[in-house]
Amino acid sequence: MEIQFPPVRTESRIPKRLVVELYSLQSAAYEVTSTTNVSAHGARVLTKAAWAPNQDVSVRSISNNLSLRAHVIYCKPLPDRSFSIGLELLQPPENWPTAGTSQAPLSH
Repeated sequence: MEIQFPPVRTESRIPKRLVVELYSLQSAAYEVTSTTNVSAHGARVLTKAAWAPNQDVSVRSISNNLSLRAHVIYCKPLPDRSFSIGLELLQPPENWPTAGTSQAPLSH
């Protein structure tokens, strides 16, 4: 079995918690969750269930009802039995990184 590593990022991400709704465009999977960081073209999201790499998803920011399409790049299991998924936004709008700015930034 070939081990797949997440791709190397070409842009920086900022720690930001946005409550988002994920919906699979292929399997009808659905989850309300949150981001841990965002960039102009993607986000890292914590989920309770595994999402398949290469899966296309709908992402909706709850705070401002911004709906986007994305592609799951990776799904990494975490020690608490949750998952970290990397999303690549397809045609991200200019306001994506600042969406939901009323939300408090993540603390480490």
